[in-house]
Amino acid sequence: MSQVVQAVKQKSFCKSATWRYSAAGSRDLRIDFMRGIALVMMVVAHTEIMSLFNIFTWERFGLVTGAEGFVILSGFMLGMLSRARLQKVVWLTVSWGLYLRAWKIYRVNILIILSFLLLGYLPFINVFEVTHFTDRFSGTHWSLYPVTPQIKETWFNIVFYLQIGPHQTQILGLYICLLLVSPFYLAMLQKGKVYGLLGLSLLIYCYWQRWPVRVTTAEFEFAFPLLAWQFIFVLGMCSGWYKDELLSFANTPPGKLTVAALVVVALVMGFVAQNHTNPFMPSDLLMHIIPAADFDTFYHTWAAKNGLGPVRVVNDICLMVTVYLLLTWCWQPIYRFAGWFLIPLGQHSLYTFILHVYVVLAVSQFVSFDLWRHAWLENTLIHAAALGTLWLMAKYNVAARWIPN
Repeated sequence: MSQVVQAVKQKSFCKSATWRYSAAGSRDLRIDFMRGIALVMMVVAHTEIMSLFNIFTWERFGLVTGAEGFVILSGFMLGMLSRARLQKVVWLTVSWGLYLRAWKIYRVNILIILSFLLLGYLPFINVFEVTHFTDRFSGTHWSLYPVTPQIKETWFNIVFYLQIGPHQTQILGLYICLLLVSPFYLAMLQKGKVYGLLGLSLLIYCYWQRWPVRVTTAEFEFAFPLLAWQFIFVLGMCSGWYKDELLSFANTPPGKLTVAALVVVALVMGFVAQNHTNPFMPSDLLMHIIPAADFDTFYHTWAAKNGLGPVRVVNDICLMVTVYLLLTWCWQPIYRFAGWFLIPLGQHSLYTFILHVYVVLAVSQFVSFDLWRHAWLENTLIHAAALGTLWLMAKYNVAARWIPN
């Protein structure tokens, strides 16, 4: 009997070992996989039709969105790669590289703004969905471009300061600002002042929660206030900088207990998210254990999306740890199922993000954006086509010479 039990355990161990993550090279494909998930979530959200993709991406596994994942993982990669680079070159060299990258993304952002301004003059192209923000619940529209004639100086200022542009790419403005202050973050990390950096970042975050102010005049601050969103970027950067130490800690008894607690919180928040009051989601797909009024109060007070409520931050951390753990244990079957698609997107995240707004524009020429219309098959095929187009472009590096990544 003992031999049978031993054989079963051995077989289970071998299966687990076969499933575990193992990849040649220094690149962590799990991070690329997670960035691919974040990109899919954002593309689906910005192509505003209701499909089967929304059921799995619209705050279904927690009170999180692809935007937070994009920011956290960008910070993570920057911290991880900068630590390795600072062992070979000086801080000033790395900082200059970050400034050049910020300048490149800024130029791309300007080109995006101007391109839609020019496309609006073509009578056969409808740029409404990328030049306006629409509240799909009420149907109210806000123009993101001037609706009256402007003098040349005004045009220069509103473009130069990123005060206009598609809402689908507003997060690029946030990313530019974060890159500009990243050399300061790296200097603190290089000196071992990680607790000071985290404390300062948390203090700024708390200040914004109490006294929300905009420190720039850029349009992105309405959706991604800099003083709030810098916190998750710093969390990601610190985690990337200390990635090896954190993985080592996770294998210790206290680390295992910490990881288990984070997974439990992620599961609890996953349950809470099933009680969402999202009016566009079919009622039968939601749980109604938590009263709608109580959920709304909790959501808008502690888990606000634009303001990045504290519960949302905790949920982001816990869910990302849980997903990373799941990918570590069950990498082989998950990779075979979706890795071929998500990893190319994740490895070309900025490239894909820049291109996706033009794919959204293309879709809007043939489809009326409407979240109330539940044409599940048709809309799912449209979302699949949009994602497939971006995947093909990333896979074959279309125009990669001119589009940064």
